[in-house]
Amino acid sequence: MTKKAIVIAGVNSGCGKTTITLGLMAAFKKIGLSVQGFKVGPDYIDPSLHKEITGFPSVNLDSWMMPEKFIKYSFSYRTKNADISVVEGVMGLYDGKSAISDQGSTSDLAVKLKLPVVLVVNAKSMARTAAAIVKGLIDFNPELNIIGVIFNRIGSENHLKILRDSINKYCGIPVLGGLKNIEFQIPSRHLGLYMGDEGILLPDEIDYLANQVIKNIDINYLLDLSIISIEKHPNPINNKTKKIPKKRIAIARDRAFCFYYQDNIDILKSLGYEIINFSPINDQKLPENIDAIYFGGGYPELYAQKLSNNKKIKEEIYDKSTNGTIIYAECGGLMYLGKYMTTIDGIKYPMIGAIEYETCMQKKLQNLGYVEIMPDQDFFIFNKKIKIRGHVFHYSKIKITIDIPNFYSGEPESKAIGFKQGNILVSYVHLHFSNLLY
Repeated sequence: MTKKAIVIAGVNSGCGKTTITLGLMAAFKKIGLSVQGFKVGPDYIDPSLHKEITGFPSVNLDSWMMPEKFIKYSFSYRTKNADISVVEGVMGLYDGKSAISDQGSTSDLAVKLKLPVVLVVNAKSMARTAAAIVKGLIDFNPELNIIGVIFNRIGSENHLKILRDSINKYCGIPVLGGLKNIEFQIPSRHLGLYMGDEGILLPDEIDYLANQVIKNIDINYLLDLSIISIEKHPNPINNKTKKIPKKRIAIARDRAFCFYYQDNIDILKSLGYEIINFSPINDQKLPENIDAIYFGGGYPELYAQKLSNNKKIKEEIYDKSTNGTIIYAECGGLMYLGKYMTTIDGIKYPMIGAIEYETCMQKKLQNLGYVEIMPDQDFFIFNKKIKIRGHVFHYSKIKITIDIPNFYSGEPESKAIGFKQGNILVSYVHLHFSNLLY
């Protein structure tokens, strides 16, 4: 089928690709198009910002963490009802898992899906040199289809003319426009940016961003350049010979627990789970008749007092942890299920106490990077014979007060950390479930 899709790629982190991605999404929506967002890599925050503008869940596409067949299925499935799909890249165009491999990079994803790429270049204090950078990026991988350039932080219209003339002469691709220092900034905090549903993208700001893009970027030309052909790919869940009997899974979803891959939720549904969301911050009780509980990552340390004070749901979760209900927790969920959580200001809060450990927030990042793990036994939807890939990013440190063997084996070993006790599995690893389908 013929659709429209583009990848917004940066020369480097901090060049303005998120601002331009959000601006393009807002502009496309303002002219009446339905927009589907995607994010290259394991990041949870940018997709939440995309959703606030497009109105649809944005989906992660990661060529290291996810099988290629699943990436193609997920992309083709999501794009079928959209007028245009906008894929935001990660870091610099060719930055991925390692220094000598394209895997996990924006370029790798664009080549696999045969998507056209728009480069975002921070042009501050630069003129003709921009052409050398763009030319180098084009020549680095001839398989990549770079269709145009958008400049950020231009100084003036004359500055943009110099940049355009240089790109036209040396690079052979169009300059689609340029933005000056627009009055738009996403606020940050100790662990990074705010999530989209925390009210940081106000309607007036989104409208301002859309107007700046419409005024300064040739979006009609960009739409003409974005036409592609997308093959339909089958749902890989059909390859599963045995689905689980119908079960109900309660998923913790609020501002403390907000890191979930949309595809993971959809995979659980496809496997036979009925999804019921609940809030450990606000709800006084768990959903009824549940067979499993899933705690994702997020910012539990910011809501430690509220989580600790909600004793009724804490007691119910503790009871579930002792009666055979499957409980699976990643990162922030790991912090919540321990005995205590100590915040960055040194205050110690009682948590669930399902397993004998406690966590303490640190000022410095404790762990970061991709990881491949293998469970040592069947549990939940995981099989000891199937490797699963994921990502680790946390500022907390765990202190274990009893002897619990590591549930995972994997690479690198320092990141492949998970602890299982009875019907509970906690881990710092954010897993992508698509690996279970092949």
